[in-house]
Amino acid sequence: MIEIISVDDHEMISLGLERVFSQTKDIRVCHFCKTKAELVPFIESKSPEELKNMLAMLDIKLEEGSGFEVADFLLEKGVKCLMYSSFSNAGYIIKTMEHKITGFITKNAQQPEILEAVHAVFSGETYIQKNLLPDMMFVSGILVTLTKKERELVDLMSEHLSNEELAQRLAVSKRTIENYVSRIFDKFNVKNRYELERYL
Repeated sequence: MIEIISVDDHEMISLGLERVFSQTKDIRVCHFCKTKAELVPFIESKSPEELKNMLAMLDIKLEEGSGFEVADFLLEKGVKCLMYSSFSNAGYIIKTMEHKITGFITKNAQQPEILEAVHAVFSGETYIQKNLLPDMMFVSGILVTLTKKERELVDLMSEHLSNEELAQRLAVSKRTIENYVSRIFDKFNVKNRYELERYL
């Protein structure tokens, strides 16, 4: 039996997953919570053998902290993780991989793909929602061409900071930021931040 932990600050999402998995014979929701603080006592009460049978489905943004922070904690405990988010940006998928999380699907995924993703990740495979793969591959190819400073700036731009805020954060002039942003637009072949947001 695959024991699912749902970590999401919207309880209805967890209840929806409970309903989806109740129709299967080998998957069930064993716990759901909204924060890492709520999750830790549950995890600490389980043996290593019990944790091996668990898979966490995590939202990216939580009431406190992020799903990535929670996933780092769970992976250290031997719990497999699958990001289950309303965000579909390629940048989030790549960040998921960087955190050693081996699955990413959105809340728009249909039930068959949710089940496929859970089985794949639990079996030790990597699973990315199929319709998200083209953008992910495109962005991965671009990221390797960015300088260290450009990559840092891309990460900050994903937080929707203005050029003025970026300049303050990086302790450089606004003009310098504008030059960096222009080069990033060129590499992504976009004209403005609105078009870039699709990827970040």
